Amino acid sequence: MKFICSTFLILQSSFLIAFQENHVAFDIGTGKIKCQVVQIVDGRIISLHHQSEQIGQSLLDDQKRITIEGKDRILSILQNLKSAIEFYNPVKYTAIATELFRVALNGQEVASEISKLLELEIAIITPEEEGILGFLTVIEEWKLDPENTIVLDIGSGSFQITCKVKDQYFSFSLPFGRFPTNQLFKNNDLYPLQAALKSINPEMIDKIQNPNSHMIGIGAHPKKILKSKTLYELKDVNSALQAISDSTFDHTDLILVKSIMEYLRIKEIHYLGTKAGNTTGIFKQN
Repeated sequence: MKFICSTFLILQSSFLIAFQENHVAFDIGTGKIKCQVVQIVDGRIISLHHQSEQIGQSLLDDQKRITIEGKDRILSILQNLKSAIEFYNPVKYTAIATELFRVALNGQEVASEISKLLELEIAIITPEEEGILGFLTVIEEWKLDPENTIVLDIGSGSFQITCKVKDQYFSFSLPFGRFPTNQLFKNNDLYPLQAALKSINPEMIDKIQNPNSHMIGIGAHPKKILKSKTLYELKDVNSALQAISDSTFDHTDLILVKSIMEYLRIKEIHYLGTKAGNTTGIFKQN
C-alpha cells in the first residue's frame, strides 16, 4: 500500500511539473549558454531545472563577425537545451544575448536567424541591462539586502559592477572579460583595462567604499583557485598569482580581479554561485 501511495504521489508531482505554467529563460554569453525552467507562484520563483553548456572558444573572426561555425555552435547548444526541457512543457520562453552579440558586426543578423530557426526570440541586451539582471539574480537567489549589496559580474566578454541606491540602479560595464583580458595579458599590456577603470561613476565608487557595502562576485571569478562560495581578499589574489607562471584563464581571472580590486580599493569579495547565469534576474523583471 505504501508503494502504491508513493508511486501515485510521484506521478502526481510529475503531472503538476509538466502541465503547470512553466517559464524558461536562456542566457547566451560569450563563453557559455545557460538555461533555467521555473514556476512563478505568488511572486515566488521556484526553480525546476537548470543547466548550461560551454561554447568553448571565441566565435568571432578577424573582422569581428560571428563565423558560420560559431552560429552553428550556438544553434546546436540551444537545440540541445530546448530538447532537454521539453518534459516541462514551457508556456513562455525568454532569451537574452550579451557581449558576443553586442560586439559582433553581424550580431543582430545572427540573433534574428537563430530566433527564426528555433522560434525563440533572442534579445541583445545592453551592458547596463546585463548588470541589473545579474544584480537581481544574486539578490533573489541569496536573499540579500539590495541596499548594501554591490555585484561584480565577470563574464567571458565583459564585466559589470552594479548597485542600487534607493530606487535607482547604477551599472558600470567594461568590455574586459576573460577573453579580452587574456589577450591583453599575452601582449603584456594591461593599460587599456587600467585606463578604462578610471571612467567609473564617482557615486558608485562612494558606494563601493562605504563600510556597510558588501561586494559580491559572480561569473568567471578565480573560484577554482580561491574556492567557490568564499570570502577572499586582495592578498589572497596576489598569493594565488605568485603560484601561477603561465597565461591560462586561471591566471587571467586573477589578473582581472586584481586590477579591479586595486583600482577601486575593494578590500574583499564574497564569491557566490548562481543557478544559471542571469536567468533568475530575467524572471524577476518579467
